[in-house]
Amino acid sequence: MEAPVQTAARLLGALDELIDREGNFLRGGDYQQALQIRERSEPIVSALVRLAYAPGVSGFRPQVAAAIGRSAQHAAFLQEKMAQAGAEIQRLTIAHHRAAQLAPAYAPVPFGARPRFQAAG
Repeated sequence: MEAPVQTAARLLGALDELIDREGNFLRGGDYQQALQIRERSEPIVSALVRLAYAPGVSGFRPQVAAAIGRSAQHAAFLQEKMAQAGAEIQRLTIAHHRAAQLAPAYAPVPFGARPRFQAAG
């Protein structure tokens, strides 16, 4: 059986790798994969939290802080992208509403609906 320090080191290494992969997916615009990576990291974070007070594990605090910082940057990036997407959706909704209001004025009249003769006056 591994000592808590060894387990924490292994888990922290795995977490660092996942955070790096998440960043790569975010930079590539693959937000679905980034979300899956973030979900995969949750059990690792939980295991690290359980080991936090084991003897010798406190020495990993600087590395944990760095991982938290990188993860927070990724979360901020995602929040910004979500805000941009929300603004774009709102812009498209307004444009769709305006087009729906104007559409009847530009719709062609069906052939049979046109009057053959119009009286002047």
